[in-house]
Amino acid sequence: MGTPRTFRRQAGWLLLSALAVSGTAPQPRPALAGAATLITTQSDTPSIAMIRAYAAKYAFDTVLGAADAQPLLVEGGRRSGWAKIEPRRDAYQLDATRLAAGQVIARISSESAYAPLGLSRGTNWWWIDQRGGGGKWRSIVYSEASGQPTVTLLDSLVSHPDYEWRQSIARFVYLNPNPRVTIWHNFKNGCVLGTPVELAYYRHLELADPWRTERIK
Repeated sequence: MGTPRTFRRQAGWLLLSALAVSGTAPQPRPALAGAATLITTQSDTPSIAMIRAYAAKYAFDTVLGAADAQPLLVEGGRRSGWAKIEPRRDAYQLDATRLAAGQVIARISSESAYAPLGLSRGTNWWWIDQRGGGGKWRSIVYSEASGQPTVTLLDSLVSHPDYEWRQSIARFVYLNPNPRVTIWHNFKNGCVLGTPVELAYYRHLELADPWRTERIK
């Protein structure tokens, strides 16, 4: 049975009256993290056009502290080739299930190409999913300049089950050997790195005091 029109009109007037008294108007609700999860049908690797359209739905944090900027190249003993990584503002709300379906989590702007990460000069996008062979995670960097993805398979993400972030953060992380640089981003109860790392070494860096102090004699 339908609701009588008179009742519907009265309910509408009551709602408007309540808003007028409170002095507030209904605000648009923020999109849930992962609400725009990209589903691909032609290929398991999205095209750069699809990535660009997907990323346009979200805001990326440009403020250093949440974002990071570092020189990635070493030339003549000096660092050069600056790059900046900007986290997607709501990515810290994503859980592993949403990441597995496929998500753009960061925008990377680079002064120079950096082959180990698949970066080209200009804008690049960082995508994470779990569509690799055998259920492996994939870290995919898309270059706007080349239009091509660089796919890196990951065995796992780093889990922090008892820790929950309060905002999105993205970093460049320097690793040995070489040295080389990888990219890092948090999610709801963990973090993801753009290239494979030795988990024992990474966990060591997360200790409260990873290097013991020795008295200088």
